[in-house]
Amino acid sequence: MAIVKDRILPRTLKNIPGNCITWRNMQGSGSNMYDNPGNRYFAIKLDDDMAGELEADGWNVIWRNTNRDEDGPEEMQAYLKVFIKYGVPRYPVDIYLVNANRKSKTLLSEEDLDRLNIDGKPLEFVDVVIRPYYWTYGEQHGIKAQVQAMNILLAQDGLDDDYEIVYED
Repeated sequence: MAIVKDRILPRTLKNIPGNCITWRNMQGSGSNMYDNPGNRYFAIKLDDDMAGELEADGWNVIWRNTNRDEDGPEEMQAYLKVFIKYGVPRYPVDIYLVNANRKSKTLLSEEDLDRLNIDGKPLEFVDVVIRPYYWTYGEQHGIKAQVQAMNILLAQDGLDDDYEIVYED
């Protein structure tokens, strides 16, 4: 199948619950044998309708069997793996941390993602705009989802209720 580069447009996925964000490696640490240092990504669990929509548009949707019981029927879950790529002037990345009051947000740099340990904190919701990245390697080619813009709201604990959180450099 030939890829028509103008066919796939950026998509906006809004109000994704924190429990639907998985395989988080936003720090790019390369902490296990499957991660290369510097590769930043996460995956979004998709419902079947959204997965079908994205697949029809040409996005690379991953299907995994979530049933751990070998004797039971397959229970397939759809995921969209989304990469975060800093340092490409033509395609800047804007990732914001939304403050608890939801009236202000702070732009995060690549270093901020590392410093704040976003991977280890529970998320309340994420809004993300993904853009297609077309790749070719020899005879192989495909489309990879990359973050264009993203808003992250961390889940609040009991201490945060009494204070307005403002993140500064």
